[in-house]
This record gives sequence, structure tokens and C-alpha cells, in this order.
Amino acid sequence: MTQHNSKPVVTLEALEEKIAELIDDPVFREEWLNTNVPILESKTPKSYFHTPSNRARLMQVLLEMKFGEMA
Repeated sequence: MTQHNSKPVVTLEALEEKIAELIDDPVFREEWLNTNVPILESKTPKSYFHTPSNRARLMQVLLEMKFGEMA
């Protein structure tokens, strides 16, 4: 089956891997996952795990964090 949109599907596993790569400490990582984040409409990162479009948005934010593109 081909995908018609240009964004690849972001899996939960890919998100978890990227988050672990960016936030090494498991306690801090869990705290961040459950903290309301302004760039995510003041929702928690963990709340973005449930739909493909939200996972794609969270991955975009993670990549911005990795490359220092966030203000």
C-alpha cells in the first residue's frame, strides 16, 4: 500500500528511541513526557503518542530540539 502524503509514518518505537537519545536520564525523561509543553499547545509530549499526525508533530519538535532550532 502506498502512502499519499509526504510525511513518513512515525512509530511509537521511533519516538521513544529519539526521546531516549535526547534525554538520557530516565527520571528526567519521564518528567518531560508528563510536563505541559508550550510548543505542543501546552499538552504533554506523552499525549502526542496516540495518533499518526500527533506522533509526526512530536517527532518534528524532537528534531528541532536536537538541532537547536527552538527558541
